[in-house]
Amino acid sequence: MNYRVILYILFLLSLLAGKSVLADEVLPFTERNGLKYITVFLNEMPLELVFDTGANNIVLNKDALQRLGITEINEAHKVQSHTAGGVVAGYILTVNSIRAGNVQKKDYPVTYVPTSAENLLGATFFSNYSYYVDEDYKVIRLVPKGKYFFDSPEQPVVPPPVTPPATAPGSGHIEVEIDGEKYIYDGDKLIRQNQK
Repeated sequence: MNYRVILYILFLLSLLAGKSVLADEVLPFTERNGLKYITVFLNEMPLELVFDTGANNIVLNKDALQRLGITEINEAHKVQSHTAGGVVAGYILTVNSIRAGNVQKKDYPVTYVPTSAENLLGATFFSNYSYYVDEDYKVIRLVPKGKYFFDSPEQPVVPPPVTPPATAPGSGHIEVEIDGEKYIYDGDKLIRQNQK
């Protein structure tokens, strides 16, 4: 029997057993200057935030605070934020609600960094999910942790590849995060980043 047919059958059986899903949530992104922007609703106000896997939290700049109508900053909540450009002053604020797709959190702490050029959506917002960036379809796919099982990180059980629409550009490069470890899907196996 063809290798792909066997994988596909295994995949379908695992779905029926409830132990494997492709993604429970799909977040579209737009890409500009190598950055991936996701529309996020803060207090029901839509803002574009850069999906930043290296950020520990959500970072808002001066423009975002003005759009949200936040005018008062409590100096008692001043913190030092460590950024790629060095240490900068920031302030911890709480927003009533934040939503990316169907992932929603209430009374969520964010960091206001007046000097930040971009608003950042730290991957820690999705701490209950494993995620991968689907470059072909320009989406970030989220899977609740513990719902997608691999026999081993080097040999995942995956369905046969889906042919993207003719109009969908992309490299076919898929990044996967499993229990905090980052992998790149390369053909028929996952390779830990920096270990090719």
